[in-house]
Amino acid sequence: MSTHAPGPQAREDDARWRFGLFSGLLAVALLLHQLWWDGFEVASVHFVVVLAAFAALLRPTSVRRLVAMVALEVLAVARDMPGAGSHTLLVGVCGATVLVYTASVAVPARRLPEGGALFERIAPFLRLSLLVLYAAAALAKMNGGFFDPAVSCAAALAPRIAWFDPSLLDAGWLAWPAIYGTVLVEAALPALLCVRRTRLAGLALGTAFHLVLALAGNVPFSSLVLALYVAFLPAGVVSRAGAAVSRVSPAGATTAWVRRERRWVEPVAFALLTAAWALGAVAAEGSSPPGQGAIGDGTRLVVAAVVAGAAVLAVAVRRAPAWPVGAGVPRRRLGHPVLAVGIAVLVANALTPYLGLKTESSFTMFSNLQTEAGSWNHAFVPEAVRVFSPQDRLVTVTASDDPSLLRRTRHGTRMVRFELERYLRRNPGVHATFTPGPAAAVTSAGATPVEAVVDKVAKFRDVRAAGRRGC
Repeated sequence: MSTHAPGPQAREDDARWRFGLFSGLLAVALLLHQLWWDGFEVASVHFVVVLAAFAALLRPTSVRRLVAMVALEVLAVARDMPGAGSHTLLVGVCGATVLVYTASVAVPARRLPEGGALFERIAPFLRLSLLVLYAAAALAKMNGGFFDPAVSCAAALAPRIAWFDPSLLDAGWLAWPAIYGTVLVEAALPALLCVRRTRLAGLALGTAFHLVLALAGNVPFSSLVLALYVAFLPAGVVSRAGAAVSRVSPAGATTAWVRRERRWVEPVAFALLTAAWALGAVAAEGSSPPGQGAIGDGTRLVVAAVVAGAAVLAVAVRRAPAWPVGAGVPRRRLGHPVLAVGIAVLVANALTPYLGLKTESSFTMFSNLQTEAGSWNHAFVPEAVRVFSPQDRLVTVTASDDPSLLRRTRHGTRMVRFELERYLRRNPGVHATFTPGPAAAVTSAGATPVEAVVDKVAKFRDVRAAGRRGC
């Protein structure tokens, strides 16, 4: 295999195409997230994110389109707080950080940075963000609940790999491989991805792992991680893949034609995508479970197609001329205070369960972790690190005139007192009898300023009775 020394223009083009690949995969991840959770919704801010994702897909190398898509997604995450999931919160924090960084560069220069230059600067931040998430998820699984096949989330999710018929997989024999396999992979990925010599092995292992997770039903998270993996690709990989694809004449001719006719091709394609989404919304209105199942099947297949495409391109890259080792190596340091602050926020979020603060959206990912008073189950992090008190105030609802609250608290499930008060504030007129506490609690007219802030940033999971499975 021959090598050549890439010049400045080749390195710039490679960075630009890596930016475009990241932007395109992020757009796909946001679309799959929307489809998985809300289907073809058109009556909310999420539909605006969908439109921005369509625009980014049609021209993924456009910095303006990426910025617009990320800005709208950050607004959507802020609106959904505190109910945003772990991977959604990761997008929100990373997106806000990248937006602030981009503004700090664009304002003095009075123009947006080029896509390649922007990606080179944010790639170390994206890599470190994913490593924080992986490390937090692996740490959270070091608890007795996760290693108990009777209640482990890994044991519960493993049969769903055969989502079309979970009965095909026996949860009995699959439980232990799923438990230990998950722990070993999540613990190995940060180490493999950190070291340059093992990075490709880490990408291969992680891609296979997230394909399995997607098949088991974790499509939104897996699709997001595949986008973040672009930040780990060695320099030259995307350019070499593009060169391999360009040798296929029909594809090259089509690409050239699209570039020439972009003025009318993009608006028509955007209109067709939007119309297809609107038709999906009409068809899905009041759809039956089989219709919803079709969306789940389709999103899983999209992730599988992305993984298959990555495998094909990996083979093509091996046959393309190689870049010299070290050529165009991306920066390793964060290089800007804003990016460092973003990482600090992610680390703080990962520590909140252990410190006694919020337990939802804390990168604990189906871990069975419990850090509440009287329920602490981590294997080696001592309960003494819990220095804040919100998780200490647990209550049991004994009666209520609200059926939803009763269903939520049946089978001995307890709630953090703040979560019960939040529920009562948001549902005026609901009464609940709980212990320990007053005979009855009635919703107040509204939250105090402090409660309003906490309402937006903190959410606590319910604590199930010992021996009951819950993921």
